[in-house]
Amino acid sequence: MMYYMPTISVRISEEDRNRLLRYGPLSETIRQALELFEKERKRREWMAKLDQLQKENPVKLDPDEIVRLLREDRASH
Repeated sequence: MMYYMPTISVRISEEDRNRLLRYGPLSETIRQALELFEKERKRREWMAKLDQLQKENPVKLDPDEIVRLLREDRASH
């Protein structure tokens, strides 16, 4: 079975091309860059959702309670 892989075309300077070639074949470097870009975008989306959830559902922690929990944890080890 043959799979169709779309081709993209991007104009970059010779300097950028040479810099990217240091990391290996240009096509592979670009694929990795796109993967990193997508992961970063997803991470930002999740962080925005988390921020919104935290605003909608604030959690209040008592500093004395935090200290007590830390001491209990340290004592158990």
